[in-house]
Amino acid sequence: MPNTRVYWLHALSPTHVGVGRGVGYIDLPIDREAITDWPVIRGSAFKGVWADRYKADDENRKNNPELKAAFGLSSDKDNNANSGSLIPTDARLVCLPVRSFRGTFAWCTSSLALRMLHRTLNLAGATNLPGVPDAVPEAFGNNPGQAHVTAITLLIEDSRVCLEDLDLVAVEKPLVVAWAKWIAEHVFPGDAAWQGEFEKRFVVLPDTVFDFLTETGTEVNTRVRIDNDTKTVVDGALWTEESVPAETIFAGVVACDRVYPKTTGVTETGLLTKFASEPLTLQIGGKATVGRGQMRCVFTNPNGGAK
Repeated sequence: MPNTRVYWLHALSPTHVGVGRGVGYIDLPIDREAITDWPVIRGSAFKGVWADRYKADDENRKNNPELKAAFGLSSDKDNNANSGSLIPTDARLVCLPVRSFRGTFAWCTSSLALRMLHRTLNLAGATNLPGVPDAVPEAFGNNPGQAHVTAITLLIEDSRVCLEDLDLVAVEKPLVVAWAKWIAEHVFPGDAAWQGEFEKRFVVLPDTVFDFLTETGTEVNTRVRIDNDTKTVVDGALWTEESVPAETIFAGVVACDRVYPKTTGVTETGLLTKFASEPLTLQIGGKATVGRGQMRCVFTNPNGGAK
């Protein structure tokens, strides 16, 4: 795909991108993919805060041809509305942070998650990717499940990786090292210290184990509303809300469609250079007044580093 960037979202605080009221025990659940049930950040949620970062309100879009071409214009008096040329896909889960007995926490992924990431990056035009990983053996009979790690991992205790209450046999894999380095270089470009921390904590889990952790490893907080007069909880004002934990990593793709309407000096490459190059700090999702949703956003070329 020509004229593309990969965008990486790294949660600096717990993030609640919700779907309204839930029907289960969580009153305000996060958004999840239908087929995997993994947490996801929709392209529409990302595009809204991305446009807001550049102050792309209707008035500024009318007066700035680049903002109008990039993010679109809902309507104007000349009936010259357009949806915008910058098109972000949904940001899919790459790594979920999970508490570890050794190393404090692990950045966990699965072979299926890496295969999906490989496919997405390949479609975006990347050609320097590590190989597609094999499935990680699951627990079967007397054989415990495995956890594939790097040679410099901090997560091993007596040849085991212990995540929450899960006990897995640690196995070093060269392909895991390659993926750890590749992801680290793109999520933390130019930051050798954090690249090293990522490599030490990166682990590839069996698909079923990863599925289990994506369901049970999110944060669920109980919230209340206090009556100003009595200083007690308002009757019925008790609820639970779900967030993905800080350090979660997502990835998506931004493509620049043909620029419409045609504007002198505005090109697809120019829009990507202006709006999809510099690292950003964004507030995504709800609960901003209690510190939720602070995220790093890094744009990278499919075959290069940060842009």
